[in-house]
Parts: sequence; C-alpha cells; structure tokens
Amino acid sequence: MFQELIASAVVPLRSGVLRIVDEAIAANVPIAVCSTSNEAAVRTLVETLMGEERYGKFAFFCGDAVPKKKPAPDVYLLAAEKLDVSPSGCVVIEDSGIGLQAAKAAGMACLVTKSTYTGGDDFSSADRVVDELGEPGSGECVTLDNLQALLGAATTA
Repeated sequence: MFQELIASAVVPLRSGVLRIVDEAIAANVPIAVCSTSNEAAVRTLVETLMGEERYGKFAFFCGDAVPKKKPAPDVYLLAAEKLDVSPSGCVVIEDSGIGLQAAKAAGMACLVTKSTYTGGDDFSSADRVVDELGEPGSGECVTLDNLQALLGAATTA
C-alpha cells in the first residue's frame, strides 16, 4: 500500500528538498539516504519524488545495512566510511530526535527539520532547527552554504 502511494506521488516532498539536493549535486557534494526503513521503499520514494537523474546521485544505507539501528550512530558511520568522508565533514538533515541522537553520536553536524510526527522530540543538541528547508523568497531558506557553515559551528561548539 505504502509503495503504491509513493509510486503514485501522493506523498509529497517537503519544501526545499529538491533545491538543496540540486545544490549539493552541482557542487559535487556526496549525498546519501540513511534510513532504518526498507531499502526498496526508500529507493522508490527517492526515484519517484526526485527523478531518475537525482536518484542516481544518491548512496543508500537502509534497512539492515547495520546491526544497530538509530539512535546508534552505525548507519551514519557506515555512510561516511563508504563515501570516504570524515564524520566531522558530514552534515545530516534529520527530522527525528532518534536520528539527531545518531548523527551527534557519529560526530556529525545535524540540522533538524521539524515534522508533525516528531515535533515533540528533544532537538536541543541540534546545530540548527528549522520548520523546513524552504525556498528563496518564502521566509527561511536553508542553502548548501548554510549547511557547510554548520561544519565549523559543530567543531567549535
């Protein structure tokens, strides 16, 4: 059922996601999806909502890629290792307290986008918390430069 909803594009992307992905791709920044969800569902979601070209730029670390799930840092550490990036050079965009805990335990900067499902979670350890990534001219608009600035802030905090 969920796979069918995804394939029919009923599940929309949040504001700013495509823009920030496009900025990362244009700047040759490695991008990955790290999820405890089923890999087939995650891949379908990304390909359907972002298109084949963007989909091809992502690395995927899903499902049972690691034995310990979030809030353990394992999935993020695996992604950093496979992408050949130091954990301190990674910025994670999360929407849950458990994901935030995992990112911080991995030694990574983390921006949280609040969601209706996780709005009550504790995000006090996040490097930045926003309602959404946003679009230019729509109030708050998180850019790739903003995310890269979190790297310096996370190491000096």
